[in-house]
Amino acid sequence: VIATIMAAGLVAQVASAVDAGVDFASAYVFRGVTFNDGTVAQPYVEGEVLGVTVGTWANIDIANQGAEAVSEIDLYLGYGLGEVAGYAIDLGYCEYTYPGTAGNGESEVSLAVSGDVLGYDASVAAFADVAADGEIGYYEGSLGGGYDLTADIAASYGVSIGYFDGDDAGFGYAALTFGVEKPITDALTAGISLTLIEDLDDDIMTALRADSVAAGIGQEDQVIVVSVGGSF
Repeated sequence: VIATIMAAGLVAQVASAVDAGVDFASAYVFRGVTFNDGTVAQPYVEGEVLGVTVGTWANIDIANQGAEAVSEIDLYLGYGLGEVAGYAIDLGYCEYTYPGTAGNGESEVSLAVSGDVLGYDASVAAFADVAADGEIGYYEGSLGGGYDLTADIAASYGVSIGYFDGDDAGFGYAALTFGVEKPITDALTAGISLTLIEDLDDDIMTALRADSVAAGIGQEDQVIVVSVGGSF
């Protein structure tokens, strides 16, 4: 917890404007793999420094009151490279750390292209593990949009699909999300969302779960998230 607070404090000090909040989720599922099958809190702080997005994110197992309650702390950077034919190109870097577990975590670089496709928000991204000589191991595509339910309640929807490269390459999973959000003050917004997750290739996902720190954890196929956040 101390490390999370220190990382958040560093982002807040160096950034000119800060977005911060916390998500309370019924489970922690990342790229189709369940890392926590119980309620978690996921605080985040993000700001911009000289055009570079700087942020930190953490996963806290609410049911675990011991020293290992904070199971993951991520530090990330993002930089916009500009636009090509109306599509934004962004470069990213993320340092994944897992307090209380063996190993030094993971470092990942990413390249994403996003923009409007037939009136929908679309993006395609490639992710490479730095330790694996920068070899691309994961691709993700998403398509979504939003609309106003009322004057102050906005709805959003989206579908994403993950492709894993490797010995058994293929599309591993798909996720469908629907959410709503509403301002509660001038600075704060609250929201709730539901994500449904479906395996597309049982062999790929079973192998990924067996090789991860989530081995042995029951798989969740739906996640409910309640969030509160704002800009400061």
